[in-house]
Amino acid sequence: MSSLTDATKMHVAKCLSCPAKGNLGRRYECIVCGDSVTYCGDCYDEGKNVPSEKHKYYHPMKAIYNRDFFELYFLGEEMVNGEAPQSYKCAFCDELGFTAEELQLHVVEKHSGHCDAPKLLDILEQMNEQKKSTEIRCQEKSRGGLSYEVILAEPAPNVAVPKRPVTPGKNVSVEEIEQKLKAAEERRISLEARKMAEISIKLAKVEEATRKKDEITNEFITQTKEQLETKMETHVEKREAIISDMKEKLKIHAQEIEKTRETLEQQKANEQKAIEEKLKTAQALRDENIKKMLNRLKEHNTIKIAEIKTQNNQLENQKLEEKARIIENKLYTAEQNREKELLKKIEKAQKLERRAEVVRQNKAQTQDMEGQQSPIASSG
Repeated sequence: MSSLTDATKMHVAKCLSCPAKGNLGRRYECIVCGDSVTYCGDCYDEGKNVPSEKHKYYHPMKAIYNRDFFELYFLGEEMVNGEAPQSYKCAFCDELGFTAEELQLHVVEKHSGHCDAPKLLDILEQMNEQKKSTEIRCQEKSRGGLSYEVILAEPAPNVAVPKRPVTPGKNVSVEEIEQKLKAAEERRISLEARKMAEISIKLAKVEEATRKKDEITNEFITQTKEQLETKMETHVEKREAIISDMKEKLKIHAQEIEKTRETLEQQKANEQKAIEEKLKTAQALRDENIKKMLNRLKEHNTIKIAEIKTQNNQLENQKLEEKARIIENKLYTAEQNREKELLKKIEKAQKLERRAEVVRQNKAQTQDMEGQQSPIASSG
């Protein structure tokens, strides 16, 4: 069961697990140990119900609410025997949602072999006997009407019913009987009207509580929906902003890549053009140097030959003039000298010719190498 503390009687309780003290709002007390074993609602929900030598783990715990918490948990419900509805948990299998009678049947059916089952069954039996001693039952007979059955105790068998003492008879007139019946009828109608008024008030309270509960539920649903929609809109806006930022960054990065690529291509083209110009300049310089060398060689050969001929003519003339007498003797000598000179000149001419040939070969090799390098440079 779950009892309700009166607002005018503030019960001072202390939680065994936390420093909470005073009017705990919702607390749990051991049915066997009493208020010496008390836990606040939060500690009990977190499973801090610690057993001890006196307080066993299978002892049922009774939930007790103050007025505010009762309205919060049981909005619009009626109390039974001054207490709120309560459900118990099986200490052996942790199954929830039992009344005292249902828990007793559950233990008998599924945990009868447990060593602590008899002790728990004795406690539940005592709870059921206390509940049956004074009980108010409410049953809905028809739509808009309630029927209450008050049971003060179970009928005791073999109990002698006291007999009503016999009163001496007296004469009662028909008018008195009719008046008494009429008064009884009026009392009955008044009682029924009062009961109907009370029931109507209770039903109005139930409807009002249901309406308030529906309003609170609808308001909570609306607020939650609005909050979720706001969060979703914020999330979508943030997501779109992030995507736009990423797209902008990628666009800037792509532009930088394209700009770098164009710069590299321009540098490559400029370098290739500079290399080609250098190769052309080098080729022109080589051709010019080769031409100059050939011209110098030709001029050198022509001058030397002319000088040698002039010297030979002068020597011959001098020899003819000065040594006319010994012409015959020296003709042979002169002829020999002339032959030697000619051989020397021929050798020099051959050397020069060989040198010119070497230069021509070098020029041809250089041109071949330049022709091979030009396709390589153009492909690079």
